[in-house]
Amino acid sequence: MNSRRALLLAAASVLLLGLACRYTAPTPVAWAPTATAEQDARTRAALATDSASGATRSPAPLPTKTNTSYPRPTAAEDGPWLIFPDAEGRHLYALDQDSGTLIPIALPGLTDPRDIIGGRAPDGGRVLLRAGSPEELAELGLYELRSPWEPARQLTSLLSESLQESVLQNDGIQAQMALQAVQQPNPVSWSGDGTSAVFPAALDGPSADLYLYRPGSPGLVRLNQRFQQDFSPLWSPGQEWIVFQEVNSYATISEWKISLVGALSMPTGAITRYLHVPRDTGNWERYIGWISPLYLLTCTPTESGAVDLRLSNVSAGKPRVIFDGAFAEAAVNPQNGDIAVVVRSENANPRKIAGIYYSSNSGITFSALLAGEYKNLGFAPESGLFTASSALGVVRFNRDGSVSVLAGEDRLGAAPDGSWLIGWGGNGARLYSPQALRLQTLTDQSVSALIWQENGKGFFLLEEDGLFHYQFPLLQARLVTSDVWRGDEQAFVWLR
Repeated sequence: MNSRRALLLAAASVLLLGLACRYTAPTPVAWAPTATAEQDARTRAALATDSASGATRSPAPLPTKTNTSYPRPTAAEDGPWLIFPDAEGRHLYALDQDSGTLIPIALPGLTDPRDIIGGRAPDGGRVLLRAGSPEELAELGLYELRSPWEPARQLTSLLSESLQESVLQNDGIQAQMALQAVQQPNPVSWSGDGTSAVFPAALDGPSADLYLYRPGSPGLVRLNQRFQQDFSPLWSPGQEWIVFQEVNSYATISEWKISLVGALSMPTGAITRYLHVPRDTGNWERYIGWISPLYLLTCTPTESGAVDLRLSNVSAGKPRVIFDGAFAEAAVNPQNGDIAVVVRSENANPRKIAGIYYSSNSGITFSALLAGEYKNLGFAPESGLFTASSALGVVRFNRDGSVSVLAGEDRLGAAPDGSWLIGWGGNGARLYSPQALRLQTLTDQSVSALIWQENGKGFFLLEEDGLFHYQFPLLQARLVTSDVWRGDEQAFVWLR
């Protein structure tokens, strides 16, 4: 009898162990798409407040909710939330990771849906972004989103009341220039420690200046007082400098023309460094990345490709152009300062044939590394390798050359912990092991964005039919919504 009972207990243990392994081991299996019902409800609230005047300004109070009730989240709907724009790029959704609840965010129309990329705080606890329109200048402001279950809070207007009136009355070119300045790309930059954010606003006079916002501290701090229009701030990694761009609207009153790229010393903005004056070929300079706490890589976009790959010491103000002629893309390895540049035939560079050029000495010299037509250049911090795609597939490389080629893929994304790879592009998406061993096909639909959960236990694919969620271990596709913006693959951020 004891022997029979022992056998039964052993069999039960094996069965339970098998079930545990099935539901806990992150082993992918074949899937069949299963779509959930899509939430189409819209909760659009017009939120408008006025900002005070002065060098130090108090953030506006919470906006009044008008004829709208906001449900309270359940225990399963407490985040993290994936924030992304709707198909028109005018409004935002929040998707609760655990429950799958899709929440329309109460906010005026977005100025630029890409604001959420740079506007996300380093700890993921809040997002700063612009909303409102020139038609409703009172609600055109900088907003803070901390939870999708509450309306976003307007921190400040972007234009003073006097400038709003001047714009409405078409009174003078400077007010129009200030309005254009506060609508330029990349408006928000967070310090590395997440204690401060800087953004442009025209609150004291006829031009846009840079203002500092410190969560938890009263008021906004005006960092500079210039007659020119300042915009597109960028913190240095060491938090000692803020790079910015400038248009001298008094000198070029009939056109928008970049007149300066400069830097402000922090924490007070007491010192201004003049870095360089870009070519008259575009509306703004493109920040490529930092190769060290003081050296910033930038370029000037043109119709035929970027030019003037420039390395600037923001402390000394001594820039130098480090690459000859036009190119398509550039990327930086911030871990060691290496720089990779892609030149394509369409760039018509007389000194460089199509291929990848590489510098391992801070841009002093570049060597031809890989020949051919490449695109989608980037740096993967998980592996410490650059990636680019060609007709053959995705190539991963470093200063020694090609490390591996993943045939047939346009793009490659690694899980946050490096435990999985996903190849994706126009021919669908596939799951790979860290050693690039192909495991299974995820979808045959064209994929235009990959977003990993921060815990690495699932991911999202933006496919032809919409945004789909995949969760380990079953990896069954679940439709989140087809109402999603496709203008930038990075326009998906996590709010905690």
